[in-house]
Amino acid sequence: MIRKSQLALAIAALISAPAFAAVAFDANVEMDTTYQNNNRGASQGGRVELNAFSKTDKGGGFVAGRASYLATKGGTAAIDDMWVQIGNAAGDVKLGRFEAADLFPTGKDTIVEDGGAPSGYRTNAFRGRTSDAHAALTLNAGGGVGFELGLMAAAKNTGIRPVVSFGVDGFTAKVGFENGKNSAGAKVSGAGITVGTTMAGAGLNLSYGSGKTTAAAAGSASVKGSSLGLNATMGAAGLGYIMDKTGSAKENIFYAAYSLPLFDTGATVTPAASYSKADGEAKRIGLRVRVNYAF
Repeated sequence: MIRKSQLALAIAALISAPAFAAVAFDANVEMDTTYQNNNRGASQGGRVELNAFSKTDKGGGFVAGRASYLATKGGTAAIDDMWVQIGNAAGDVKLGRFEAADLFPTGKDTIVEDGGAPSGYRTNAFRGRTSDAHAALTLNAGGGVGFELGLMAAAKNTGIRPVVSFGVDGFTAKVGFENGKNSAGAKVSGAGITVGTTMAGAGLNLSYGSGKTTAAAAGSASVKGSSLGLNATMGAAGLGYIMDKTGSAKENIFYAAYSLPLFDTGATVTPAASYSKADGEAKRIGLRVRVNYAF
């Protein structure tokens, strides 16, 4: 979390930099109006996102950097992404605040009511977007085959996360595992796979993750979890299903969204809905209208 004055200084520094002409800027504002039955009413949230990106190729190599700043409706400011990437066509290293390869993509997830006790396992404990030290080495083997090795290091948030990816003729697959200790000091280990393809104009994705967490206290038992996800994106529409299991408890989650253009301005309004039911808990229903304007 950063102060508003720090945010203003960072933006001013970017604008006044000598390489300003080589920097690409974009921004968007997003406003969510949400109803959730478990909160017994409506709420409203939103943020403005400002992104700066630059990449320079020279001598067969490149250096790239990105920074994303957020100002929220609640009056706080934060950094989303902030990273630098160095490499060439054969591979690269990324350092900073970012997310590594996604082994459980959720598609058009405008609202997903997954607040039940079963949290499942989605192979993302050490994926990133953290303030701790984070690095990822990526190698491109050719033929659509790639390898990413993610490393995270902190006093109580340390892990390794290798991922192998493959893509050819509209079909993609990623498989990986992770092992380490999370911020609570608990041991986390597991693996996941995701496959995607396009069929009849719809982008389909199927994902599965399975892992276990062992509390830091001596003699603590391991808790096993798994998650299965299936989603489809068809132009402006999207729908999905997730089943989370933790121990013997299970939660089923359904969600859908559809984006409508506003006056051919580049802005959209997206009505969305989600339903979930966890074992031993009341059903959860969420409705959201999201207005997004990119400029």
